Amino acid sequence: MGLKEFIEIIRPSNALFSGIAVVIGALVAEGGILDLYKILLVFFVAIFACAGGNTINDYFDYEIDKINTPKRVLPRGGMSLKTAYIYAISLFAISCIFAFLVNLVALSICVVACFLMYLYAMTLKKTPLSGNLLVSFLTSITFLYGGTAVGSFRGVSILALISFFAMVSREIVKDIEDLEGDVKKGARTLPFIIGESKSYILAFIFLIIAVILLYLPFVTKLYGFIYLGIVTPVALFVIYILLEMKTKKEYPGKIQRHIKKAMYLVLLIFLLNALIYRLV
Repeated sequence: MGLKEFIEIIRPSNALFSGIAVVIGALVAEGGILDLYKILLVFFVAIFACAGGNTINDYFDYEIDKINTPKRVLPRGGMSLKTAYIYAISLFAISCIFAFLVNLVALSICVVACFLMYLYAMTLKKTPLSGNLLVSFLTSITFLYGGTAVGSFRGVSILALISFFAMVSREIVKDIEDLEGDVKKGARTLPFIIGESKSYILAFIFLIIAVILLYLPFVTKLYGFIYLGIVTPVALFVIYILLEMKTKKEYPGKIQRHIKKAMYLVLLIFLLNALIYRLV
């Protein structure tokens, strides 16, 4: 066991994305005062909290991962379960220390988020839909968390809503993808309970809501025609995803990756518009 395993198990790209999402949230929050010190702090809060969440998730998913993803750190024996558990708790603690340096609101949200990530990995992940809703909620509040650094949630709340509905859709499709391994280990996920077809329909509905919400910033006059022109191609891409989901011509793994790409594009659009409107 070396440094490589400690880095790999936190999934650094995911952790970094969480940090970037918080910074985007801070920049998108309209009317907020840009405090670079606090923005840097919440950036590290998100990174360490996400790293802890990924690690504790692998700890509780050890048996399932031996089937679905045997090359991960724990299934292949790259780190002991005890070490992974201590590592996860330490990462959560570090994130809370950074949050304390921001303000009490940031600390409170961080403590609750870390507890929910632990609870999700331990029990709720195996509970139909509630686990999907919780992980989507945790992802969406990442953007809102940026608002704690600048003292405003205007604008970023819409981004959080879009993220929530898109993430629920993606999580359901991911459960379809992981169905075989989950069934063998007794995880009663949504596709196991209601079947793949109905799960696709539910994922379809959540993604439609996310597409509709894409136009909320224009309707509420938060952003103007520049936003409308940029966001429409992304909406069309999501409609393509919806069509593929409906016909099921794509494997679930490819569909959920398409949704992830669409979410990245939406983040970029919100960031560009926030920068444009801050500079104008």
